[in-house]
Amino acid sequence: MSDIPSDLHHEILRRLPADSLLRFRAVCKWWRRLIDEPSFVRTHAANQTSSTTLLIRNSTATRFYSLTLDSLNFDDAHQVIDVMPVKALFRVGLPRSPVLPVACCNGLILHSQYENEKTWVIWNTLTREFHELPQFNTEFDDAYSSFRGGGIGYDSASDDYKVVRIDSLDYDSDSRTVYQTSFYSLKMDSWTMTKDCPYDFSWMRQLTGVFLDGALHWILRNMIVAVVLETEDYRELPLPANSEELSGVHLDVLDGCLVVSCFYPMDRLDGWVMKDCGVEKSWVKLFSFREVGDIVGVMWCLRPIAYIKSKGHVFLQHGDAFFRLDVESNSLKKVIVRGLPRKFSSQIMVESLLRLDQSCAVTVKNRAGMKRKRNTADAR
Repeated sequence: MSDIPSDLHHEILRRLPADSLLRFRAVCKWWRRLIDEPSFVRTHAANQTSSTTLLIRNSTATRFYSLTLDSLNFDDAHQVIDVMPVKALFRVGLPRSPVLPVACCNGLILHSQYENEKTWVIWNTLTREFHELPQFNTEFDDAYSSFRGGGIGYDSASDDYKVVRIDSLDYDSDSRTVYQTSFYSLKMDSWTMTKDCPYDFSWMRQLTGVFLDGALHWILRNMIVAVVLETEDYRELPLPANSEELSGVHLDVLDGCLVVSCFYPMDRLDGWVMKDCGVEKSWVKLFSFREVGDIVGVMWCLRPIAYIKSKGHVFLQHGDAFFRLDVESNSLKKVIVRGLPRKFSSQIMVESLLRLDQSCAVTVKNRAGMKRKRNTADAR
């Protein structure tokens, strides 16, 4: 290996999956230093934006599973695929019942909990390391605060991961409600509070912000609002045409683009993709179908999870089941998956080499029956 130029080493390694690189840290000290270099972690993350791995979480966040969409055989209508268990984050004092659905960015998951919204944790599923955020002050002298939404994203300008939290402040004195956006910086390990938000987040359609191109996005009543991580400011994005006729709407990211699922009366579902972020005329209809209620039940529960462009299929979740939509033939088929929990949420997940400051050490028994600690990240 010593005959191979170092820059070629770098080029080869950055193309490998993150789980392989985590094991390769044990090959030699030079590889370990290279793989742990912040610049390498940054470059590797930029090359891992497309993923076909699904992270599945049960309703109480006590169990996690992964599902690789590459294992799907689109020519086999009777194929059965299995989920793989992922060791969940568990340590005394950490949240077990998150208030947020799966909120993730570049392999990092954001956790919070219903019982104590002040406890927020960032977790790396691959390295099994986590970082507990400093507690957020939700006490205000003259207003009652209520959590409205949150998310995690990456600010490339400062090379920093940031958490966004949106709260409503209800003032009894004059019966007004103000929405406030707060930012947490992983690099600085601190919260900052910005000026009042100019938008009405009471019409927020989903708790978790969708991250794309340096901003977290939420659908409000008649627009998409983006919270820009670099400037900690807001910008408006238009919804697709005729959105006022919608009976439901959901926002996701497919293949590096924002996608809006539009649910209309009379069992019709349209999927619109914004090819050029922020440009109204760049909305392109990816799929449209109707009268599939007998197959999947209530239409507005359908949510696109992934777009497998090479096959022309959209992978969707509906309640406790998965479906795949052939965009060309407009046909919807159920995907048989074994090992799923009764209730779950799912999201496309990439794996990250970013190291966090605390390890999810587990206790195991050796052959003599003595207990010892093992770090699963170092054991990989």
